[in-house]
Amino acid sequence: MAECVLHRLVAYMEELEAVDLKKFKLYLGTKAELGEDKIPWGRMETAGPLEMAQLLTAHHGSREAWLLALSIFERINRKDLWERGQREDLVKDALPGAPSSLGRQSGSPVKVSPSTPRKDPRETYLNYVRRKFQLMEDRNARLGECVNLSHRYTRLLLVKEHSNPMRAQEKLSAMGRRHARTVAHQASPIRVETLFEPDEERPEPPHTVVLQGAAGMGKSMLAHKMMLDWAEGRLFQGRFDFLFYINCREMNQKAKRSLQDLISSCWPEQSVLLPELVRVPERLLFIIDGFDELKPSSHNPQGPWCFHWQEKWPTELLLGSLIRKKLLPELSLLITTRPKALEKLHHLLEHPRHVEILGFSEAERKEYVYKYFHNVEQAGQVFNFVRVNEPLFTMCFVPMVCWVVCTCLKQQLEGGGLVRQTSRTTTAVYMLYLLSLMQPKPGTPTHQTPPNQKGLCSLAADGLWNQKVLFEEQDLQKHGLDGADVSAFLNINIFQKDINCEKFYSFIHLSFQEFFAAMYYILDGEESGLGPEKNVSRLLAEYGSSDRSFLAPTVRFVFGLLNKETRSYLEKNLCWKVSPHIKMELLKWIQSKAQSEGSTLQQGSLEFLSSLYEIQEEEFIQQALSHFQAITVSHIATKMEHMVSSFCVKHCRSVLVVHLYGAAFSADDDGVKWTSGSQTLLAQSPEKNLLPNAYSENLAAALCTNPNLIELVLYRNALGSRGVKLLCQGLRHPNCKLQNLRLKMCQVPSSACQDLAAALMVNRNLLRMDLSSNCLGLPGMKLLCEGLRHPKCRLQMIQLRKCQLEAGACQEISSVLSNNQHLMELDLTGNALEDLGLRLLCQGLKHPTCHLQTLWLKICHLTAVACEDLTSALSVNQSLRELDLSLNDLGDPGVLLLCEGLSHPNCKLRTLRLGICRLGSAACKGLSAVLQANHHLQELDLSFNDLGDWGMRLLCEGLRHPTCRLQKL
Repeated sequence: MAECVLHRLVAYMEELEAVDLKKFKLYLGTKAELGEDKIPWGRMETAGPLEMAQLLTAHHGSREAWLLALSIFERINRKDLWERGQREDLVKDALPGAPSSLGRQSGSPVKVSPSTPRKDPRETYLNYVRRKFQLMEDRNARLGECVNLSHRYTRLLLVKEHSNPMRAQEKLSAMGRRHARTVAHQASPIRVETLFEPDEERPEPPHTVVLQGAAGMGKSMLAHKMMLDWAEGRLFQGRFDFLFYINCREMNQKAKRSLQDLISSCWPEQSVLLPELVRVPERLLFIIDGFDELKPSSHNPQGPWCFHWQEKWPTELLLGSLIRKKLLPELSLLITTRPKALEKLHHLLEHPRHVEILGFSEAERKEYVYKYFHNVEQAGQVFNFVRVNEPLFTMCFVPMVCWVVCTCLKQQLEGGGLVRQTSRTTTAVYMLYLLSLMQPKPGTPTHQTPPNQKGLCSLAADGLWNQKVLFEEQDLQKHGLDGADVSAFLNINIFQKDINCEKFYSFIHLSFQEFFAAMYYILDGEESGLGPEKNVSRLLAEYGSSDRSFLAPTVRFVFGLLNKETRSYLEKNLCWKVSPHIKMELLKWIQSKAQSEGSTLQQGSLEFLSSLYEIQEEEFIQQALSHFQAITVSHIATKMEHMVSSFCVKHCRSVLVVHLYGAAFSADDDGVKWTSGSQTLLAQSPEKNLLPNAYSENLAAALCTNPNLIELVLYRNALGSRGVKLLCQGLRHPNCKLQNLRLKMCQVPSSACQDLAAALMVNRNLLRMDLSSNCLGLPGMKLLCEGLRHPKCRLQMIQLRKCQLEAGACQEISSVLSNNQHLMELDLTGNALEDLGLRLLCQGLKHPTCHLQTLWLKICHLTAVACEDLTSALSVNQSLRELDLSLNDLGDPGVLLLCEGLSHPNCKLRTLRLGICRLGSAACKGLSAVLQANHHLQELDLSFNDLGDWGMRLLCEGLRHPTCRLQKL
């Protein structure tokens, strides 16, 4: 009897392909975590089919070995073996009286006899979810390797998006549907546990959460982790009774189904208590993973819709009805998607909560590496190896890239040691991975070229255009791929069998499909007629249209594959020849893009520069950017995006204006760092969260090599003292012709002012400088004013808003006004100068050398006392043309004092702003007299003051006077 089981088990095991056998072992190895005995891994690792069958029967006994093997066949998607085993009912034949193996399999229908007590359905479902999601499979693990999800999972940075989702689409898909980010864009951190909880902006809990992220950012992994944490009692307890995971990729393969069918497909048994579930829909959460992979018809906002849970509809319309809340409107939804589908999704939803995945912070990258490598020594070796390669380490904020890097380096370690790589781009990382897969065994110098690479690339491109990620056997045959090709692709980890959809294949990740689709367009050779039109110009033209954002990653790979080193790898190691004409086609497209956009690169700029960065060739980038005179890059959220932007700016030779706007949040070592308003926060920001030195070095190089660059605006760029020092090296270069420098909210510390002062002493071209929202304080102003006082300083305007300046700083500024006859505009808004500070400032205003024309003193904590000093200054200073005193507590007494100076014959003021100064009708009497006496005043702002009817009457007396020259009130 036992011998019969062993023979049959050997026959079944021999039908497993190498990757399936490895998967079988790994699943078997996890049984210990589920409370079952475990065969030592050392004995299993090298065992073949016969040895595995012997180990199973020896360790578990014939009956248990067979049942265990059948359950694993089902888990590794070899349902053909599992179903054959059920039909033959081997255990029943070999062991009379034993229960049928059909009743012992998890995930299969369970027949319960009347005498058997029925298990709690919810507990049954929880156990099923735990088993299903406990192991990480295809997406973020090398094919055939299954690891415990909880052991591998690394926390992702999540932020709530308060803006229209179209803004996020431009940021990650970068199709450029909107203009530069405004400073009002805000985001705030959020934890998974609070996704469905109310907050200060949303008093009611949201019923729909949209989780957006680029390819490889960890959306599916996070969805799986949420299912597992809920089943293990760590998430949404007391909020949801049931969570259901819906894979849109799998749903595309079904014809018609009802909600009942949908839930039944998620249930481990045939009998689902559906009427009880739908009776309390507010306790249900559906996780719809991969909305961007749904068929287009599901995005039709006009319907038709499904309204009853028993009605059968095409799957895409059924899911559309759930998303639109036409079906069970009380249930909750969590929808994951790439940004490319946000606009279509936006039309289906009402008031969703938008959450964006930012990937790994620096600390989490380190955590991921240590979780990937079980050996602490190896993990430390790999992390240090990656850490010193700044571009590579920066790219690892994308979880998929982090996994690719770890996979490659693990293979190198197994082959004898780490090989120094110069991977600086995503394309280079993917090439490294491809070459490592084609290495037949450690130490072998040559690579095995996969058969029929043209068919593989053709299949990838065809799937890209049709937005298809699952391929049936006839799809493969259409592109000339036979069984041998498929086996080869499976064995080298390019292909995988889909776990959820039997008899379907896919690339190991969508980004790899995009990688091979790009190869389809750049490889030399005639078209086979099997794939889409092999025309790069058409690809680029379609990519430029608003509804083709899904082509962006492929276009980026096209640029990257044209890099000289990458081309050499392809031709030498894989014998794949790259077409020599592609580069010229790219340059023609770029020239056309510049002409159509008025020589201004703004829409889709981040995505465009990311593509240029991939090619890593100075001459090509110079030619590409020579057609633009202005570059604006908005919402730069990661260090990698900053590096991409500065790298491309470095190679500009004709651009006049560069604006680089950081996002309201950034991924750093401590999680999400907010840079949008708190001066205290800016003061405490640690140096480790600053941008890499290479960022400032690139910008400094641009200042030295581009004599046309006259304006550089950096907003929310975390430079720090080292970054400013490097930038100032460029400012001091004799070739630098910059006239306008803005470093707003760039974490410029007080010590950096010494470098800025040195630059002001040398650079005679610099006319305007903005250092607002940096913590300069008195120490910084002392250093900066040394440069401002220098006779070679030609600065005409300086903005120092919210720089934590107090009265002492005014002493320094006053000395500048007394010495610098070039300075004409000074902005001190948002500094607590108080009356004492203004008194010191007025000493400089009264100096005959002072030629200041514009002075902003908004929100400076001034009172009526300050107006006496201002009156004295206005009576002497004949150059001042604009004065802003808004949001100061001047009151009527203060303004009446001020009116004495305004009425003086020497006062030439043209614009006066007194908004929100707590003025009443009494102040209007003095202002009316000013309007009659001052023939220069053209603009007066009295917004948000309680002047009253009497005050307006007084004011109108002045307005009616024939000598009044006021043009704007």
